[in-house]
Amino acid sequence: MKAGKEGEGYVIDPNVYSLDPVPLQTKEQNRIYPFYEHLKRGRLTTTQCSQCDHISWPPRIVCPKCMSDQLDWVDFPDVGRIYAYTVQTAGNPPGFPSPLIYALIDFDNGVRIISPVVDCKPEEVEVGAEVVLKVVPAPKDRVLFFFRLK
Repeated sequence: MKAGKEGEGYVIDPNVYSLDPVPLQTKEQNRIYPFYEHLKRGRLTTTQCSQCDHISWPPRIVCPKCMSDQLDWVDFPDVGRIYAYTVQTAGNPPGFPSPLIYALIDFDNGVRIISPVVDCKPEEVEVGAEVVLKVVPAPKDRVLFFFRLK
């Protein structure tokens, strides 16, 4: 099964079992399964504490700031901005291309995440560039998320 369109450069092979880079994403297997359900609908979400308003990344089941379990799902802003990036040319996970670009991405909600940036060449990436979410299918009815340049 190919993730994304033909020729996009990343392929998650369902026959590669030495390392499965895709988390289990169902209610029976994962306590933050709503995150994956939102991704399948093209939404990047995380949890926000209803007691202290702390926004967590990655999503949590307990607030790391006040230890409350009263968390709500909130959407990320549609656009993020690259704070810093690096290019990995060796040791990439099976099915991922080389080079692989990783970026620290800042969002207006105050959260910074790390994620691959896809569908571009390393020389096209720069600090301050805007990025948007890209969700791709993965084997066994799962999804992965990346970002692409806006």
